[in-house]
Amino acid sequence: MYHSSHTERLKEQAYRSHEDHSEAHKHHQAFCKSHTSMGAVAHWIRTAGILAPLIIGEFIKDPDKKWRAVRIATVATTLISEGLYTNKVRHDRQRSCEQELASGID
Repeated sequence: MYHSSHTERLKEQAYRSHEDHSEAHKHHQAFCKSHTSMGAVAHWIRTAGILAPLIIGEFIKDPDKKWRAVRIATVATTLISEGLYTNKVRHDRQRSCEQELASGID
């Protein structure tokens, strides 16, 4: 259907039922906001990474030491976050394989 304005397209999209979303669409949404799909631990790690420069700046006054601490904190929170995400993907794949095997046996 052709719409004369962008707002009409948005209204139509807003009124669509939630039942017509495919499984692939749901998976796509979870991936787009992966930090929210991993739970509270990932949220707190991400928050710690964001707040680390502020907290480090309050405790370390020497600019060279402060910059080094901020870099280390950034790398550490990134590695932890990526590790959690990798673990989640591994777990989801394993669960998917188990479900496929179970549905194949029935």
